Amino acid sequence: MRTNIMTKTIAKTYDIANENRARITAAFLAVCAFLSILYIFKVYSVISKTVALQQAEKQVSDLTSSVSGLDSAYLDSVEKVTPGALASYGLMSGDVATYIDRQAPTASLGGLARAGHEL
Repeated sequence: MRTNIMTKTIAKTYDIANENRARITAAFLAVCAFLSILYIFKVYSVISKTVALQQAEKQVSDLTSSVSGLDSAYLDSVEKVTPGALASYGLMSGDVATYIDRQAPTASLGGLARAGHEL
């Protein structure tokens, strides 16, 4: 009796599988196509991020070399700036127009305002 039930169950399962074979195959192929498209998208994403990272690293190295070049040019020009060199461009010694003594009451805002400084 038990063998008969098992045989019927196997036969029924086989009949269901045969009847729905086209649907099962279509579903399997649809899942495979979806996973293939997902895989292609992920590979493209990794490649585009890798390319973007390489471009960013190149920009960083270009900027670093540009900054170091500007830094060396700045240091070269700073060495050339002296009071004598500036005098040739019209720089003259100036006079101190207003001088606040260290002993002035700088702690109070009124004292600073009377001295002529804006707050």
